[in-house]
Amino acid sequence: MKKIVKISLLLNLVFSIHIASAQFFINPKEPSAPGQRKASITIDLKGLPVSEFKASIVYGTDSAAVKNAFNIAQRDPSRYFETPATLQSVSDGKAKASVIFPHGGNPATGTGKVFSKGTKVFYAWTRTNRPAGFTEDLTLNSAVNSFIMPRPLTIAYLGDSYASGEGAKGSGDWMHEPCHRSANSGGELAIRKLKQEEKEYEIDYINTTCSGARVLDFFAVAQRTKPGETTIKQGIQVDLVNNWLSSKNYDGVDILLADGGGNDVGFGNVVENGLLSFFDELRNNSQLREDVQRELNRLPETYSLFVNYLESKFSIGRIVWFNYPNLLAGNPLSGGRYDVNLCKQNIARTLNPKDCWGPLENNVENEDWRFVHDELLVKLNQKVSGAASTYGWDFVNVTNRALGKGICNCAGYFNTAGQSFFLQADFFGTMHPNISGFREIYRDPLYNQLKISIDKFYQGYNFDEQKRKIADALQRARAAASLRINATKISTFLTEQIQFQNNLKNIAKPIDPKMLEIKKF
Repeated sequence: MKKIVKISLLLNLVFSIHIASAQFFINPKEPSAPGQRKASITIDLKGLPVSEFKASIVYGTDSAAVKNAFNIAQRDPSRYFETPATLQSVSDGKAKASVIFPHGGNPATGTGKVFSKGTKVFYAWTRTNRPAGFTEDLTLNSAVNSFIMPRPLTIAYLGDSYASGEGAKGSGDWMHEPCHRSANSGGELAIRKLKQEEKEYEIDYINTTCSGARVLDFFAVAQRTKPGETTIKQGIQVDLVNNWLSSKNYDGVDILLADGGGNDVGFGNVVENGLLSFFDELRNNSQLREDVQRELNRLPETYSLFVNYLESKFSIGRIVWFNYPNLLAGNPLSGGRYDVNLCKQNIARTLNPKDCWGPLENNVENEDWRFVHDELLVKLNQKVSGAASTYGWDFVNVTNRALGKGICNCAGYFNTAGQSFFLQADFFGTMHPNISGFREIYRDPLYNQLKISIDKFYQGYNFDEQKRKIADALQRARAAASLRINATKISTFLTEQIQFQNNLKNIAKPIDPKMLEIKKF
């Protein structure tokens, strides 16, 4: 018995040090791009079933300690770490071993350890089984290799109230009270799910979304609390992202998730000042209609200026942009249209104390609902999708994810004026998704697209750091030059926007207190 054990140990030492790497370990892959924490290798099992084997990865910051981990006489377990691997059969008697290195979203277990970005990590793979006739396990190891732990995958989340989570405060506090930024927003839910489900990525992100934000507030001016006022909610969204990158010593944004455009055509001011009375004014006020159409027509240029400013500040991997849900439409009609008469006057609903539909909503005429749907919402989404196509953004279309669950449905995904006041003590949540709405409309589509966009980012990633820096510098120079050329245009846009927003404010009708009856439902 002792003779067999000695032979086993001797073979273990011989194989691990001299020939295991060449014979048994093939095509190692290690973390190399931002956020990657998964390592893998193909192991030759010499035709034996995968169930007879175990595999692991031994790693640390000391190459000698990792090498000596397979030498019984010299190993020091305090100087290296080990993580069990997942083994999966592939073909020809081979198996793929994989591990996910511990990180902020995947805590270390057992003898594992989290290493921060920039750390040089040495590692070796092991294959363990008990051959026939042996009384001890035989462990074979690969050669010792190394890699530099990449920085986390960076995600920046920009947008307006439909991104911030306005209307879905919930029982807790706002994440950022001036911007009504909610942990229940679609983007927050999607990113949270991404971090929970995709453990092979280490993700760091910043959320700069803000209720009332225009695309102009993303790049041209700090967002004011109200048009013309000096008090601000927060700074320029792209600048906030840039400051975050600098504080973390990150070299760029890998995935930018965003929406925007609705407030550039007046939606935020409508909710804040005019509420639903705005609809009638818009339909019958020719000057106001011209102003809205002008801002709609201007959106493509605004998006272009935003892209220039963005690219002048830092490198961008992929941009994921989403549009606005149709909160007015119901059942599908012929020709790809939808029944917008789901929203219509109904005095019986107003008089029913158990109905969420109040006098304020019922005051909106059927023609107004249809006009806003056809002339504002549909055209706005056309501009958004057009920009996504022009600039090659990864587009998430949520237009039809609220059909039958719109503003007219008490069990739907959106807040009426009464519901908004009851849930968050103001009317800003009117016509915005509730908690269920953000979850059902946005979470899974955004999550699915983020996964796809991350894959695209990795496929196009330039591993040559020098070439990457040169390309980024050229991008910033070109974008900055374009901004200088368009400085006058940006100034004009801002001036006319201020006037437009003030005009919207001035047409707001005084609200009849009787129309603010709060129904507890």
